[in-house]
Amino acid sequence: MIELRGDRVLLRGFRPEEVPLALQQMQTIPATEMDEPAAAERRERLVRSGERNGWEIMLAVEAEGRLVGDVQGRCPRFAMPPGVWELGIELWDAADRGRGIGRETVALLSSYLFDSEGAIRVQATTDVDNVSMRRVLEVLGFDFEGVLHGFMPDAAGPARDYAMYGVTRGAWGAR
Repeated sequence: MIELRGDRVLLRGFRPEEVPLALQQMQTIPATEMDEPAAAERRERLVRSGERNGWEIMLAVEAEGRLVGDVQGRCPRFAMPPGVWELGIELWDAADRGRGIGRETVALLSSYLFDSEGAIRVQATTDVDNVSMRRVLEVLGFDFEGVLHGFMPDAAGPARDYAMYGVTRGAWGAR
């Protein structure tokens, strides 16, 4: 089992009793917008969290003894070159954002990917309007690489533009 401990954050697998809460809290694609096969797949991913499951490492984000979000490292074999990992992070409650939890989470998982999973590059995308996450990535040494226009579907309107950030093994080690 993967367990990554920082000063304020613990990244670990989801406990069985946390799976229903996580299913309800995950916001990228809310459970209410998923069909049953997609919801079942997400449930299975949560149950198997805490270890590498082929293309993904999914971890619970715990801060101050509370479950506050989720983070994933994704390296799908047919969608990414070997050694390239994509990060995804959600802090579920706005009150937990802007307190350094996201920064520490991204730093812990990125270091783990470079040190233990053979990553040559770690990248992340975020909504172009997510100024806080963009700042986190920049502070940690990720470079802004451009905008992915019309990248993220949005049920409320047109697809959203996303900013792409990336950092290589060498740049991460030199920070």
